[in-house]
Amino acid sequence: MRKLNMLHTIETSGPGGAENVLLSLVKGLNPGRFQSLVVLNSRGWLEERLREAGVEVICVDWKHWWDLKLPCALAGIMREREIDLVHSHLPDQNFYSCIAGRIAACPVVVTYHGPVELRDANRLRGWLKLRTVKSTAARVVVVCDFVRKMLSEIGFSERQLHRIYNGIAIERFHSAVRGTLRLEMKLPAEALLVGMVGNVRGPKGQEHFIRAARRIADKEPAAHFVISGDLHPTLTPPLRSLVNELGLQEKVHFLGFRSDVPHVLADLDVFVLPSTSEGFPLVVLEAMAASRAVVATRCGGAEETIVDGETGLLVPVGDDKAIAHSVLKLLRDPQLRAQLAGKGHRECVRNYSVRTMIEGYESLYTECVPGAAATEEMRAAAYAGERT
Repeated sequence: MRKLNMLHTIETSGPGGAENVLLSLVKGLNPGRFQSLVVLNSRGWLEERLREAGVEVICVDWKHWWDLKLPCALAGIMREREIDLVHSHLPDQNFYSCIAGRIAACPVVVTYHGPVELRDANRLRGWLKLRTVKSTAARVVVVCDFVRKMLSEIGFSERQLHRIYNGIAIERFHSAVRGTLRLEMKLPAEALLVGMVGNVRGPKGQEHFIRAARRIADKEPAAHFVISGDLHPTLTPPLRSLVNELGLQEKVHFLGFRSDVPHVLADLDVFVLPSTSEGFPLVVLEAMAASRAVVATRCGGAEETIVDGETGLLVPVGDDKAIAHSVLKLLRDPQLRAQLAGKGHRECVRNYSVRTMIEGYESLYTECVPGAAATEEMRAAAYAGERT
């Protein structure tokens, strides 16, 4: 009854949502059932976090999407390490892993995290990748029904698709201490804080957040606005220019990448997700776990988490006027803020814990490896015998 040898792989080194899901999985899988190895194609944040957790990491460099070095290296690792199952994340790595799995006769589970990963589906390169995955992967995991629908519409069978919602370590966010961010920013205790958390990337909607901030500040002079996330060297300067153009230099605060997101969220009066496109955003779960009132756009998977008017407020994509209106409504009504925050927290605890996510993947892994289900039955029987 040996452990299943798992190879986990992803095409980026984070920090980001997909990278955090991989990190949570590798750290949280039952060590009595699974032995994990991670293959990355670049060093960085994710590699450092994995090594800190005592996880073995192999880095394989590659330069172009048609470069066979990576799938050949992956296939070699699968054979050498007697890998039972591969789990890959994001479109390029899903493609490479499926090729390598075919070479090494090893089953592959892939995960798609959001619609942005399918934007090239109608181009030759994107079509080729998806066709390879569709014909090769043992299972295709989607993180929400929104992404499931997109893959179904381009030909993936319902039998192959398997939804597992992302999960988070809820206790990290619920127990964070309030007040540290206001002290750091030298803001008075009565300042109203509205914030978003997300790396500066096109789909994250920072521009809409800033434009909404102008509308909010005109009505609530005590409001300040924080943008937490990795600052992209090309995309950030235009955002700073917009802040200057709108006269918000003293109101909008770019925090950059933060490793203490629970403390950032704990100090917010209202959390905003202004994204134009999302899969199943972890940060919405984190804000709910932190008992923050949430305003989110109808950008994809967030609509499967938030019940409008009950666990948060939903607004149209790209509508800074609607964002501002909803934020002002919450800033002016502390009772409504508390009501939404409380219901959101309870919803998060019930459905979106990291343990629930991990158990979903553990069950799927067992289904995908020939003989693993029988082994699990033997393991369970042995454990029951030991207890009696």
